[in-house]
Amino acid sequence: MAGSRSVGLLASTWASMVTMGRAGYRDRAAGIFATAAGLADVIRAHPELRLMGEPTFLVAFTSDALDIYHVNDALRQRGWRFNGLQYPNGLHLAVTGPQLQEGIVERFAADLSDALDYARAKAGTPAQSAALYGGVPGGLTPAATMFITAVMSQMMDAQQSVPTPA
Repeated sequence: MAGSRSVGLLASTWASMVTMGRAGYRDRAAGIFATAAGLADVIRAHPELRLMGEPTFLVAFTSDALDIYHVNDALRQRGWRFNGLQYPNGLHLAVTGPQLQEGIVERFAADLSDALDYARAKAGTPAQSAALYGGVPGGLTPAATMFITAVMSQMMDAQQSVPTPA
């Protein structure tokens, strides 16, 4: 049980597996893969979007034609929670149990179409959302580089300081 995973997470995973059983787990997995494939098909139907990778249960996409973060803004307003990516800018969603609702792929198709219309209308304006995981919006500008350097230097100095003699 040693490692970076919480024992609570391990216990809840075990309880889920015992409760669902092998057949339940396989049914859930099949539903997740089918839903992810359906979402990927919806994305492929829009020429201005491009899938990233070969989805199994995680669907990631980008656009060379419009600001993908505007798409995220519009999808958020409809209750979708995609995570932002950078380099290239993109969105991703790990399909899990909540996405196994009846009609979710059809709902995504309608919401994505509306989100693309929204992104086209907002072209040239800054989006509300961005990807901050692993970076900063717009990349490492000189100002962002100076800020990160200052914070990291201060942190390293604090962590590696030696107490003064009494």
